[in-house]
Amino acid sequence: MARPYWTGQISLSLVSFAVEIYPAVTSARPFQFHQIDRATGERIHYQNVAADGDEAEDSGAERKRGTLHIAAKGHGGAAHDEEQHVVEKSDIVKGYEYEKGKYAIIEPDDLKRLRIPGKDTLEIVQFSPASELTPSLYVKPYFVVPKKGPQATAFAIVRQAMIDTDMVGMGEIAFSGREHVVALAPPPDRKQLGMMLYMLRFAEELREPAEYFGKIPAAKLDAAQLNLAKQLIKTYTRPMELDKFTDNYEAAVRELVEAKLANKPLPKEKTTKARGKVVDLMSALRLSLAAKDVPKSAKPAAKTGSTPAKRKLKVVGGKRSKTA
Repeated sequence: MARPYWTGQISLSLVSFAVEIYPAVTSARPFQFHQIDRATGERIHYQNVAADGDEAEDSGAERKRGTLHIAAKGHGGAAHDEEQHVVEKSDIVKGYEYEKGKYAIIEPDDLKRLRIPGKDTLEIVQFSPASELTPSLYVKPYFVVPKKGPQATAFAIVRQAMIDTDMVGMGEIAFSGREHVVALAPPPDRKQLGMMLYMLRFAEELREPAEYFGKIPAAKLDAAQLNLAKQLIKTYTRPMELDKFTDNYEAAVRELVEAKLANKPLPKEKTTKARGKVVDLMSALRLSLAAKDVPKSAKPAAKTGSTPAKRKLKVVGGKRSKTA
């Protein structure tokens, strides 16, 4: 199990319990590409560079004296015409552009000293019906695990109370360099004894839907067409089986990489079956219902065979890797 992403207390009035929070999703991908120089076959690396200027020494001295604002020199020429120097990672700081070419410099220690509630304690400030959490609010899910000891009982009591009342707890927590509004909720599978923490979007992050939907003209619905549409939905209705949906891009990349390793012809793009022209909506609905090849909820997971024992990889620059 991975290390906890956040450790602290969840507080509800005078009741509190210690928890550990873990990411519920992973961004790991089976295949990760690097940028390679086609001519040499070597991996490309990047350096942090900045334009040289007469003010460099002065501005550095100002930073040491605690001066907050640094004015960047106005440049008349193109960026590629300027002399540049490599900037060490320890010398890179955050800057807020308060005026064109002028920045308020923020040191890492400045951010650490910020007094933000939620660094160590997630305070539940209200409960709301779970039905009010609309999909547009969700950003990222986390697992909430109680720490061992007497506090685990308080965790279990609050969890069961939330299940019985169908409520979620709302609060704010600080991690990843900023504060987030979150919802604490029991997991969808009630047999799982932990809880979920859903990172949500703040209200100001959501655009007003009326700006986009307000100009859509109301359509006159035909009863017969509506009935056929309902039948079509019923035909395609089945239990949610998310594990049957696969990342087709990853499967295609795997096939490509394995062909490269085995020095086999590269896979060709699959041709899609041409669809016949449909004259009107009613015909489209009827033909859809009559179709014999009604697709399943998702394609079955692609079978990935083991990579060949003997591999030859053609590398740019006229070199070949050793056979395994």
